[in-house]
Amino acid sequence: MIKIIRHQLWNQRRQNGWIFVELVIVSFFLWTVIDPIYVLTSNLALDPGYDEERAYALYMDYYDELHGKFDKAQDSVAIRQENLYRITRLVKNCPEVESFALVTNASFPNCNSWNGGQYFNDTLKVHSQYYQFVQAEGGDVFRTFGMKDAKSGQIMSLPEDCAAREGVFVSERMAKELFGTADAVGKRVRYGDSTFHEVMGVLQDYKHRINEQPGNLLIQVNGKIPNHNWIQRMYMVTFRLKQNVDVAVFEKRFKAEVVPQLNVGNFYFTKLGRFADIRRQYENESGVTNTLRLQYSLAGFALLCVFLGMVGTFWIRCNARRQDIGLMRSMGATRKGICNQFLTEAWLLVTVAFVVSLPLTIHRVYASGFANPTMDGNPDYWQNQPYTHFFIVSLLTYVVLLIIALLGTYAPVTRAAKILPAEALRDE
Repeated sequence: MIKIIRHQLWNQRRQNGWIFVELVIVSFFLWTVIDPIYVLTSNLALDPGYDEERAYALYMDYYDELHGKFDKAQDSVAIRQENLYRITRLVKNCPEVESFALVTNASFPNCNSWNGGQYFNDTLKVHSQYYQFVQAEGGDVFRTFGMKDAKSGQIMSLPEDCAAREGVFVSERMAKELFGTADAVGKRVRYGDSTFHEVMGVLQDYKHRINEQPGNLLIQVNGKIPNHNWIQRMYMVTFRLKQNVDVAVFEKRFKAEVVPQLNVGNFYFTKLGRFADIRRQYENESGVTNTLRLQYSLAGFALLCVFLGMVGTFWIRCNARRQDIGLMRSMGATRKGICNQFLTEAWLLVTVAFVVSLPLTIHRVYASGFANPTMDGNPDYWQNQPYTHFFIVSLLTYVVLLIIALLGTYAPVTRAAKILPAEALRDE
């Protein structure tokens, strides 16, 4: 049957030429559209290394000297520190709160800021993001964020003397890059200022931004808020609610009863942000959502062109071959057999066109530098393996294109296969 179909396609090469060219162009275009969708979707699907459920960030601001409510007597560094601790205690004492953490405004997932530095193991150097957490008032950043131990998979435990020992925690990826192994507890890491710090735990890989891949992360544990003049703009409280707490009821009570007490000194409350809302806001502002919408729209337009092209081509072809269909039916061919023959023709057209488009796609891949492995990406992820990445995107492109082409072929073919032999031959 394949031989007959091949001859049929060749004999009608002029009629098939334009749809073949369209399939080649769409194959190439569709590959370039599906590729970013695959990368973004794959990155979004990676475990972020934290749990955003029931987690919040408390946003505070500070009156400056030009504001009418500014209190000069409350503006010393020591009073600012004490007021931050007081705000932390107010959150801690809420009965719905399970855990809390006093962190910098660059030290929670999907925030607008990012801090990084260089870290050393002897002469080996790695670049890493860092979080800063103040171990005060019984706070625990790991329970608050839901960050887990790389070895046990359980919530990372925070030693009570961690800050006193100037301990740090590193992500699994950073431990492997810096020490060659994830078993790095007890080893020492050096900052750029030549200060050595003991690694007290290795965390599961962590994504600071939801659309990124997990990167290097180091968590500094400090014993107190430093004596900086800008601490009022630097620190904020994050917290997690207990299980089975009604979120809507808590937020209503918090704003009615707790928020008025948060206006301490020159500090004043601005908003309460759910981690999930912060993540969605980042997706919108960073263009992640718009990028996916654009790529889906482009893919939909390309597939619609293919669908209409296949429908038109096979509608004309079926009408032109009514006599052939009638003869096939009179000789005992079933409707299913006729449909299968036309669908096989469509499959061959799509397959050959896709194969012809591959050299163009490969040229684009090399021209864009796609074929070169990324220096920063984790090679364990498929989207960072050039050959695997290319194969997966090509397979997705082929399958999607084939499904749309077969759907576009099926409608006119099933209509033509229902014709009676005598009617088809009489019309001819």
